[in-house]
Amino acid sequence: MVVGGGRALSPLVGREDVSELLRAALVSVTTGNGDCLVIEGPAGIGKSRMLAEAAAQAGELGLTVAEGRATELDRIAPFSTLLTALSVCDPPVLDKDGLAGLRDHADSRFWLIDRLGGVLESYSHARPLVVSLDDVQWADELTALTLRVLVPALRSLPVLWLLARRPFPGRSASQYAFDWLIAEGARRLPLKPLSESAVAELCAQTIGAVPRDSLLELVAGSGGNPFLLESLLTGLREGNRVRIEDGAATVSGTGLPVGFVAAVDQRLRDLSAEARRLLDAVAVFGRPCTLHEIAGLLETQAVRLVDPAQDAVQAGVLVDNGTTLYFQHDLVREAIYGGLTGPARQALHRIAIDVLQNEGRPAPEIAEHLIRGGKPGDARTLAVVRDAVAEVAATAPGAGADLILGALGTSGGRDPERTRLVADAVQLLASAGRLAEARELGESYLRRGLEAPVEAAVLLGLAEALKHAGQDESAISYTRRALELPDIPAGQQAHLLAIQAHAQLQTNDIAGANEAAELAVRLGGEAGEHSAVVFAMEARGVAAYAGGELAAAAGFADAAVRLADTVAGPARHRHPRLWQGMVLTAMDRFDAAADTFAADKIAADELGTAWSRPLWHHLHADLLRVSGRLDDAEAVADAGVRAGQQLGAIAVTPALLATLGQIAIHRDDLPAALDHLRRARHHVHSGIGVISEEFTWELALYEEAVGRPEQAFELLTPLYDGFPDRLYLVVHDRSAGARLVRIALRVGAADRAEAAVEATRVAADLNPDNASLAAAASHAAGLLRGDLELLRAAVAAFREAPRPYDRASAMEDTGVAECAAGQVADGVALLKDALTEYAGIDAKRDVRRVRGRLQALGVRTGGTRGGRRAKTGWASLTESELRVARLVAQGNTNRQIAASLFLSPHTVDSHIRHVFAKLGVSSRVELTRRALSDDQPTSG
Repeated sequence: MVVGGGRALSPLVGREDVSELLRAALVSVTTGNGDCLVIEGPAGIGKSRMLAEAAAQAGELGLTVAEGRATELDRIAPFSTLLTALSVCDPPVLDKDGLAGLRDHADSRFWLIDRLGGVLESYSHARPLVVSLDDVQWADELTALTLRVLVPALRSLPVLWLLARRPFPGRSASQYAFDWLIAEGARRLPLKPLSESAVAELCAQTIGAVPRDSLLELVAGSGGNPFLLESLLTGLREGNRVRIEDGAATVSGTGLPVGFVAAVDQRLRDLSAEARRLLDAVAVFGRPCTLHEIAGLLETQAVRLVDPAQDAVQAGVLVDNGTTLYFQHDLVREAIYGGLTGPARQALHRIAIDVLQNEGRPAPEIAEHLIRGGKPGDARTLAVVRDAVAEVAATAPGAGADLILGALGTSGGRDPERTRLVADAVQLLASAGRLAEARELGESYLRRGLEAPVEAAVLLGLAEALKHAGQDESAISYTRRALELPDIPAGQQAHLLAIQAHAQLQTNDIAGANEAAELAVRLGGEAGEHSAVVFAMEARGVAAYAGGELAAAAGFADAAVRLADTVAGPARHRHPRLWQGMVLTAMDRFDAAADTFAADKIAADELGTAWSRPLWHHLHADLLRVSGRLDDAEAVADAGVRAGQQLGAIAVTPALLATLGQIAIHRDDLPAALDHLRRARHHVHSGIGVISEEFTWELALYEEAVGRPEQAFELLTPLYDGFPDRLYLVVHDRSAGARLVRIALRVGAADRAEAAVEATRVAADLNPDNASLAAAASHAAGLLRGDLELLRAAVAAFREAPRPYDRASAMEDTGVAECAAGQVADGVALLKDALTEYAGIDAKRDVRRVRGRLQALGVRTGGTRGGRRAKTGWASLTESELRVARLVAQGNTNRQIAASLFLSPHTVDSHIRHVFAKLGVSSRVELTRRALSDDQPTSG
């Protein structure tokens, strides 16, 4: 699948073209290429027929085909259609044990997606697979999210996704998912109506004669829709309204129904009354159902329905799959259901409730019939809905919220059960990413007046959701409103304060964050709310980090980890090891930081927590960047951006994009840097909070790189103003102090340069055992004062620290100073060392600058690494990409590669995308061929 921009075949595609494209995709998957095709069009246009033809062709090619068809009730039965399709194909993708293993973890949707991805990856390594899903406009949100994650993740494998959907009013999780897939490169195939000639041909086939104008004019009302056209023609023929003379067909009489409901009614008029009642029942169930269930709904014996069911099957209206009956076409079901009177529908739904309860059907399905039975808001409905929500909330929070909204109805009411459900609905809507609806619902009930604990619960749900969505100012507003309420339990206060603290960190109110977190720790401890305590201690650790107190930050992080490991449960979902890893990175304990991030990744995979994955990529990318592994840092940050987009967790996207921008500057790719930073700015302007040092700093570096020091200085003014109380930047980036000095001096702001030097000194004094902070302080002071001894001390200290870029920067400045002082030999030696360091991490911009300095001194620099790498071909691959490419060529799966290289599957996927683009290949088979022909071992 080609990445970047959907490949819509515009504006509409004929059936012959679609058939040819499907055939080509099927042949392509046999050679190892993955793809995704989305067939679109209104109901009856022929999408299902296209999928059926493709499945038949796939069988002829020896491909495994997993076929499924979503129904309207899928939204309250998450994953059911997809898992069934994968378990009934031959050979099955999921055997009984595999299916049971997934269902045992039904409360963790991201764990389910991850494990299913592993199963599909292993299966497709052995044989190509076609996954064909019809009517995906009905797909539940878990299936939609799964497709959004797995379609791109498996694109390098022989997996062909064939998805058919019809236009649907409004926006849903499935619509967003498929639109996103198309934007990412899935091929969109919008089917066009039958042409006039095709209509005439179908008329001739159905009627058995050449249609004349009177017949063609009448069926023109079908709009070229094959299903509607066939229904009209069948009704005409069975109603004896077609006259055939001399091989030509005309229509007699007037007033023939052209509306679809009427056409369906015409088509079904010869069925018995018992068969029509049976169809009503199947339509009300809204899913494949057994004859026993139908009998219960119609309050009759199943044996009496055998003949009516057979009649409906022979008429082509129902399909018998051996155990259940379902409609041949969903349009017919909708027409029959829509033809029932309101009272009749309600009565059937109410009877269905008892039938389904006797059958032991899931609570969500029963709740749906309660709601449709016209009893929203009554005690029985609310009780059943609460049970139903408990079943679906973990995997389909949006469906859970919709059940509550349906149960609440349009009436008011302030009874405790109703208001508790409102609080649940707000949190579920927010979890599903439907923030606008969550806020609208929450605010509407808040205006009515709620009991303080319930009102606080609504505000808490809104605040936490907005915090994870990056809307920090709004989150703070909600927490403050809640905390002003009387008689709020201490545990609730602790959660509110912890959320507020983290939001304040992102809005750069460090003091306020620390105060809120300190109180949250105390209240949470008293109330036994361990999750709130862990979350608050994380915030205290970040506040200490911003103040330059790394020992204190480590203490908070360690305590949070110990508590989470001890009490487990929700506290582990706060992922305190992420913050512990950040502090270890700042303390130059890179190996320990890497181990900590690896441990957190294992925990995230076990817990199935999605929000943490982009944050893991962000902090891990920072570790890789400062340790000089720019290739890996770029891949990890890029994977984090994509993971955030796929999962709807974009709170750290600006910081990830800023990291990519900084790496691009080092690589001397300023257009790419500008693109990353513009995208980051777009997110920030949309309201997503970001720690200023993780965004403003990179913007300033770009301005400096393009020769605009005044603009860089203007951006950095708030950071200069924050010194020495706020030390986040000089702790986070050891070269920042010297660069801040350089930028300030270029615009004549010596006082700001002094402030930067003071900040680095304070950070070093607060952390006397940290060699790189001491080196950074000497570097900044030596640069400002022209003190060669301080600069030499900086180089000596950096030689003891594991930060190659910062070491090279100090070497460069010291080398320049040595030359200026007449110590040319020493200066050249340092510049050569700096060049070697920069080249070793592929910092092309810095390599170019130092080469220029050496050449100005008459020193030749040929043969040093860090020159321009080829842009395409095997020689263009970075060392990290080469490692991944070789493992792919050896037949390893993404997960095997990830385990071997201690990377995340998202990062491996990022490397593979880059490899494919550079080599101009689209499958692992092609990559393996290139590796065999081009990957020659180097001599020596």
